[in-house]
Amino acid sequence: MAEIYRLENLSSLDEICATKYANELAFKKGSLFYFKIIDLNVSAVQILKQECVSVGGDFITPKEAILFKEKSYSGILVATLLQLERIIQKCKIQPFGLKDIAKHLELHINKNNFRPKIMGIINITEDSFYSDSRVKHIDDIIARVNQWIDIGVDIIDIGGASTRPGSEFVDSSIEISRIKDAINELYALKITDSAIFSIDSYNFNTIKFCLDRGFKIINDVYSLKDENIISLAKDYKARLVLMHNSWIYPHKCDNIILELDKFFNEKLEIIHKYGVDDVILDIGFGFGKDLSQNLELIKNLAHFSYFGYEILVGASRKRSIGDITQKDTKDRLSGTLSIHQFAINNGASIIRVHDVMEHIDMLKVLKALS
Repeated sequence: MAEIYRLENLSSLDEICATKYANELAFKKGSLFYFKIIDLNVSAVQILKQECVSVGGDFITPKEAILFKEKSYSGILVATLLQLERIIQKCKIQPFGLKDIAKHLELHINKNNFRPKIMGIINITEDSFYSDSRVKHIDDIIARVNQWIDIGVDIIDIGGASTRPGSEFVDSSIEISRIKDAINELYALKITDSAIFSIDSYNFNTIKFCLDRGFKIINDVYSLKDENIISLAKDYKARLVLMHNSWIYPHKCDNIILELDKFFNEKLEIIHKYGVDDVILDIGFGFGKDLSQNLELIKNLAHFSYFGYEILVGASRKRSIGDITQKDTKDRLSGTLSIHQFAINNGASIIRVHDVMEHIDMLKVLKALS
């Protein structure tokens, strides 16, 4: 008698020696997509509904939509990848804005395969919100950096000014005075050649100081408000982290997903005008966002993959985790690992963390499972 057991994914296809074509077809049939489409023209609603149902998918709308009483309706499109490909082709020849819908949907089916990476945090300051990330003495900084390189940390993010809630702006001269000895030593020992270093700063002079000494990534939590920093990225061929910071750019939209979508599109247009395209997107977890907004971004992180850039998430030990677990900063490691694992599963490829060893172990387990 035949035996049967349930699978959670298609990882067992290789065990039955399926062909490459069968593998690809199975993936397309087994990958389910959901899209919320807001305020779609009523005529487009009816056409999209028909096209979705015709290929086995669906466009779920309010029951009132069939009465045509409103000019537009919102709905949720549900389809497998194979069905979605067919829906896109059908919508490309339809009127009422469906051609634009097709173009946008198409961006979401181009799968990016970025390897998950760990960005370790070193704060050369006395007021960062997590005390264990603070390191002042040069020997301790060098020792920590070398240890992290040995265990496989991908990016080392160094900062000389706290960006915790309520922190004050720090002038570049003060910031450089805090970090210069350590940065000069890392450069003199050629350690900046052995790993990728990121400068966590919003000050032009501080960033330039570090780029002159081998740093490769600009991590500006002020959302590149100073466009001169974009010029630095071009001149030094450095990567730019584009982070959404609600303290710098206050909320203008009730929907946090659409707000970040608009922000990234507008900022990327400016960045591209400078001839820069090596960008990392950061949702700015905790930066002026409440718990529900932070969780909404993590749950729907895959949305931002259509931009085609790596996505960074830095939720490490932040207040939202404390709000959920009712734990102080020092006791938020397990909550941090949980939210970062969820983020990786939803498309994050760079995780900014205080606890590097625990996150490296998490990645090893995730890799084994997947």
